[in-house]
Amino acid sequence: MSDKARIRKLIEDAEFDIKADDRQKATEKLFPALEMAKQIHSKELLKVIFQKLSEIGYFFLKPQSIELSPLETDGLILDIGGGGEGIIGKLNGRQVVAIDVSEKELEETQNEALKVVMDATDLKFLPNSFDVCTSFFAFMYIPKKKHLKVFEEAYRVLRNKGRFLIWDVRIPKLDERHNKFVVPLKLQLPNEKVETGYGVKLQTQDIEHFKKLAQKTKFKITQEWSKDETFHLLLCKNRV
Repeated sequence: MSDKARIRKLIEDAEFDIKADDRQKATEKLFPALEMAKQIHSKELLKVIFQKLSEIGYFFLKPQSIELSPLETDGLILDIGGGGEGIIGKLNGRQVVAIDVSEKELEETQNEALKVVMDATDLKFLPNSFDVCTSFFAFMYIPKKKHLKVFEEAYRVLRNKGRFLIWDVRIPKLDERHNKFVVPLKLQLPNEKVETGYGVKLQTQDIEHFKKLAQKTKFKITQEWSKDETFHLLLCKNRV
């Protein structure tokens, strides 16, 4: 059976699940089909898969592109939500302490970072332990009511003049048909290209939300940018 035939079979099986109102089973077939369609660069099949995912509540942004370089620091980097693709660990390797609430996500991560199961709202590190803290599309997975606590914990474990770098995405308020949000990413690293995507249950957020959290926790905003639907903030602990 060819790759296209396998993808079409997965789509057909997912259609039966959708008719039976079993969205979970449909999702389990459509996402593998999506990955296969990406690999063979079939725009026709991708369009069909996206349509089916939309039918079961997924809202997809157009692919967002970001260029990344290793972070300049001589000290340790605390990477919040560093499981999965582990992008910060790919960039800075053994300098990174990657934490995630999911042991499975950390086990699947392929980089040289030190991986620790830990909740970002309750960091088990002493104050002033890190030079840099990062969050690469991690806040979208954390309930909004807990975001302030994560900021407070990041501030606590950073050294004076330490930096908190955030990359994330604007999630708009959507209509009642959609309850899940997915942002596909095309990442250009120094030595490789990574195509991935992050999907969550719907909760709104934008750059202004994080700027307000920075003000509440006394972080100084030293740099910011927005590109399409993604944004980046560079925050500094204490004023220089």
